[in-house]
Amino acid sequence: MTEAVEQMGEADWWKAHAWTDQRTPALAIVARGDQIREVAPKTYSVRSQSHPASAYTVAEKSGRWSCACDFFRATSMTCIHIVAVRYKIGFEESDPALAETKVRCDACRSETVTLRGIRHNKSGDVQTYVCKSCGRRFIGREGFAKRRADPTNIARALDLYFRGMSIRKVREHLEQVEQLRVSHMTVFRWVVHYSKLAAEWMDAQGARTSDRWHIDETVVNVNGKNEYLWNVIDHETRFLLATHVSDNRSLANTRTPIHKAKAVTPDRPVDVLTDGMKAYPEAVNKELGRKATAFDDPKFVHGGQFNPHKRVPSIRAKESNNRIERFHGTEKERFKVMRAFDGELGTVILAEGLRVHYNLVREHQALGMTPGEAAGIPVGDGFRWKRIIEEASKRANL
Repeated sequence: MTEAVEQMGEADWWKAHAWTDQRTPALAIVARGDQIREVAPKTYSVRSQSHPASAYTVAEKSGRWSCACDFFRATSMTCIHIVAVRYKIGFEESDPALAETKVRCDACRSETVTLRGIRHNKSGDVQTYVCKSCGRRFIGREGFAKRRADPTNIARALDLYFRGMSIRKVREHLEQVEQLRVSHMTVFRWVVHYSKLAAEWMDAQGARTSDRWHIDETVVNVNGKNEYLWNVIDHETRFLLATHVSDNRSLANTRTPIHKAKAVTPDRPVDVLTDGMKAYPEAVNKELGRKATAFDDPKFVHGGQFNPHKRVPSIRAKESNNRIERFHGTEKERFKVMRAFDGELGTVILAEGLRVHYNLVREHQALGMTPGEAAGIPVGDGFRWKRIIEEASKRANL
């Protein structure tokens, strides 16, 4: 280990010398075509770009990625090799020629299956299969086990709901267009179950963010009572890292969304922009403060401790919080339409589902892609909600 690495510590040295924007080198690896090779299910060999004779093993287990490169081993942070594999998978799934979903046995995961008749349900006909490896008979509904309705209709219900339709209007749409008769409470249960599942899967992907975060709170009406909805958003990728609902603006509630955001990404910001609420400086310092280094701005160093908090004086300031303010406007418009949930728990579920829809489904006009793609979590084109639910359910072993 060199003298510089010994002085800084291995993890800090690698962080200081890492790519600031991993998307460009990761896309370059994918574009070369021969740098990534699948060697086993969910396991890939990625050629080193600095030492072409070497390769690193990238693997996914229980929704989390790992790499054998020095950077990942030292920091446990998502590296360009992991981002490259994610992009490759996303591009392949968005290619109609490669996007056929393989039917796997839900017991032994074998792909050696054959058709075995049709089951006639009230909600429609269902194809059944038999596994040649273990003999198990099953239905090919990856991620939608124990649901009578067609998986596409379940995903369509979530997509319509988070695009602004009410629960009852979604039910009417399914009955009139898809000839599927379900109650509005069934649609409600779909939204509750899969919103939570999808958010947990998304948060386990290790989104890569920039060195500036925006934090703000806004008032929403919950069953006739004003509640505070907190959001943490990344400046560069526009990735919505965390949401939180509370009935007051105490220090504990101010810290909660920041604490949640830390669990979603391995990256830490240098700037955290907020409005003038008094609890923010202390909350940011307790959650994101650290020992100061020679690279830190002395204005934000007190007693050897660096606090990344920055107060935004106004929306006209050079460093404004207008990105999260614009997001609040979009969010509130959707809350006005979606009145199906009453109570704080319902608002939390709605906010988490909206976070998935905003990050992974809806393309951001300024980015030309979804915030998830910008943060290294590509879902691919096509019916994104269905693919998200399938991937989330695999992680939960449903």
